[in-house]
Amino acid sequence: MGREATHRTCESYQQLDVRELSRSNLLTGTGTITWSRGDRTTGTISVQGDGDSVTLSYRIDGQKFEERVRLDRTALHLGGNRSWFLCPGCDRRIAVLYGGARFRCRHCLDLRYASQREIPRFRAISRIRMMRTKLGGTGNFMMPIPARPRYMHHRTYERLIREEAEALLAYTSA
Repeated sequence: MGREATHRTCESYQQLDVRELSRSNLLTGTGTITWSRGDRTTGTISVQGDGDSVTLSYRIDGQKFEERVRLDRTALHLGGNRSWFLCPGCDRRIAVLYGGARFRCRHCLDLRYASQREIPRFRAISRIRMMRTKLGGTGNFMMPIPARPRYMHHRTYERLIREEAEALLAYTSA
């Protein structure tokens, strides 16, 4: 019998991704983000960015929170830059903040990914499905391996086939 999982998962928290804020121009503007499951709203947050930081305003159980999160930038090889959050808890450069009473990185909240809780056999199945999807097929690994997509480089296709074979070997040996 396996051990009982005691760590919380990233997937059970509201996620605030700096890449999505950048695409929505919220790092330098103002807007609202709403999270929902099905037709039920699970959270709303107001974001106000000034380029150097973003201010998050939200309510939990009627209590109002306002938090300032600083931004950092790294230069990209072909010009431009990429924005990062600096975690308010540890000053670590990260792309995703997870919301509880305060927004922090997964390290500060001691969160794990759901895939880390999977037993090796199920993790192998997830990897096989991911490879099949990247190859342009369905997640069904009982179907034959899809042919190389027209746009995909031969080396990439061969690498994905090799990775799928390794995952299949892990599945059969687990």
